[in-house]
Amino acid sequence: MRFIQEYGYTVKVGQEEAHQKWLVDNSDALAKSMPPGTRYIGTFAVVYSSEKGSGWYRTLLELDSYAAMDKLAALNKDPNSEYGRLLRESARFGDYDLAAPWSNSLLKDVVDATIWDPQS
Repeated sequence: MRFIQEYGYTVKVGQEEAHQKWLVDNSDALAKSMPPGTRYIGTFAVVYSSEKGSGWYRTLLELDSYAAMDKLAALNKDPNSEYGRLLRESARFGDYDLAAPWSNSLLKDVVDATIWDPQS
């Protein structure tokens, strides 16, 4: 199976350049910290989108199963994991105001999806 997990978020006002610098400095380490069955694709600035409330940045992860989400959750919780450390460090840039745009999507590769036509 193949999934793409997408996290959309907003950066705090005045933290855009620091956020970019953090990503420049830490994207390779973040990619290396991913467990088997997962891959950090990258973090992208939104150039244009029809989605009005989904944030100005998107982090994309590739997952090979639903269980991969549990692996990432466990690492995020583990105070000794590099992945968890990097995620907690990057979180300082996020705007967590309830009105700030954000999103979360899980996309499943269509070749693995259960798709059927309803009976007429």
